[in-house]
Amino acid sequence: MGIASTLDDRPIDEITVDSMLRARAARIPDETALIYGPNDTHVTYDELNATANRIANGLRELGVERGSNVSLMAAHPLETLHGMFGINKAGGVYSPINFEYEGETLSYQLDDTDPDVFVLEDRYLDRFEAVRDDLETDPELVVIETDGPSPETSLEATSFDELREQPATDPDVDVAWHDTASIVYTSGTTGMPKGVVIPHRWIFANYIAPKRAVLNEDDVVHTSLPLYHIGGVYADVVAGLVAGGTVALWDRFSPQEFWDRIDTYEATSATLISVMMPWLMNAPRTDSDHENTLNKVHMQPLPEEYEGLAERFGFEIATVAFAQTETGSPIVGVIRTDDAGGTPPSYRRGLEPAAVEERAREMNLPVVERVDEERYMGRVREDIAEVAVLDEHDRAVETGEVGELCIRPKQPGLLLERYHAKPERTAEAMSNLWFHTGDAAYRDEDGNFYFVDRLGDVIRRRGENISSMQIQDAVSTHDAVEAAAVFSIPAPEGGEDRIGLAVEPRGDESITEATISSHLEGRIPSFMHPDETFIVDEIPTTETNKMRKVELRERLLE
Repeated sequence: MGIASTLDDRPIDEITVDSMLRARAARIPDETALIYGPNDTHVTYDELNATANRIANGLRELGVERGSNVSLMAAHPLETLHGMFGINKAGGVYSPINFEYEGETLSYQLDDTDPDVFVLEDRYLDRFEAVRDDLETDPELVVIETDGPSPETSLEATSFDELREQPATDPDVDVAWHDTASIVYTSGTTGMPKGVVIPHRWIFANYIAPKRAVLNEDDVVHTSLPLYHIGGVYADVVAGLVAGGTVALWDRFSPQEFWDRIDTYEATSATLISVMMPWLMNAPRTDSDHENTLNKVHMQPLPEEYEGLAERFGFEIATVAFAQTETGSPIVGVIRTDDAGGTPPSYRRGLEPAAVEERAREMNLPVVERVDEERYMGRVREDIAEVAVLDEHDRAVETGEVGELCIRPKQPGLLLERYHAKPERTAEAMSNLWFHTGDAAYRDEDGNFYFVDRLGDVIRRRGENISSMQIQDAVSTHDAVEAAAVFSIPAPEGGEDRIGLAVEPRGDESITEATISSHLEGRIPSFMHPDETFIVDEIPTTETNKMRKVELRERLLE
């Protein structure tokens, strides 16, 4: 079937976020769509749809139209989803902001998105006030009241609760598959973060396809991923609702409480990223580790010990992919891991492994028996994209040779539409009719793709892609800093990075690690703060005045 499969008799490549929710509420209104785990709040499909309608009608009263950008900054996952579905139902563009952002990282994204409306939790009002005078944009404010004390503010704002008081009638905005669903920011290989303009078709026909293959109405998706990234909001939440299942929401990942949370709602599916997997494996082993309902997991990236994870915890299906905000999931692997025993029958919910395999093959998703090499990403979904490994002149390299992974869609709307407000970066990324991912990879003779490394200055930490330039710019605002270089340092586990910083003082100025740490407070979020700071006499540069970071990193790490 490929992308031509259907949802309620409508082709999957014509589905939109708003039409999906409307269809599910009509077919299974009383089934539970969402559960907010911390206070055991259950929301039916009908209730979710009605709340989204109310918020959409309230946003339209504020002037939101089809194509309007609406930024949203909230940590509460249920409130975030109420906002997201309301924004899309109003025809607006969901533009989430990392709720840890402050200072220059917050003002940069707000100015870059230039939203008509900014929805934020009251706990972040002080951060907005701190940058307001420096902003070029001037959005209408909508404030989500939280349970904690609200900071005093003189800002004029509409309460989120006022939007909920609007009529629950569907706003009936004509949203099409090619309209923009969201602008999600990602740190590219160079430069400042870029807003990726994502059409509705990208979500349903491309990105969530692996989850569509493995989930049905009996599944409960567990997620603690932040909803300002595509993994949480689309691969977990939207995919779970497309299947007619239930999504259990948690504020953040907890290695201590993970299995209790799985047990509480009998969750069958979860996305495990980077350090989550070693945390689970490092827990004390018991004979009953496999006695749980979690039988389908997406591992990003696929760890070398994936079979050990599956055997210990009873996972029956593992999915893996090359997945970027720009590209969706053009490379996918569906792996059966039930040969070591799998989930005990009394715990199994949802599709059995053989049914998942059959369904995946019907959707033209590559199914493999096992993986023998590290950093496996899967095989090409040939119905949606061409994938090539190219050299610096965009020529295909030989099988087994490393080059840049490049993607070319076979239908419109399957990759990003563009980088928001950055036409030159869009043209650069799309040169020679290929989207250049900025990742190094190779392909074997059987068509399997393997990740090698990032090509540019992106640092991967705590599930975030961090632009080195943002940190460098913040450090360089200190009067005593002549130059700053930020680079990755390998972390001991989880396939992530630590952040290294080299600082060259200005003239005879004296500067210390503590000085830099204090300077960065309030300018960039804590997860961007360096792990290791080195004070150097001079940062080496090339003849064209580019920093020689590789040489610097090797010298300092010795």
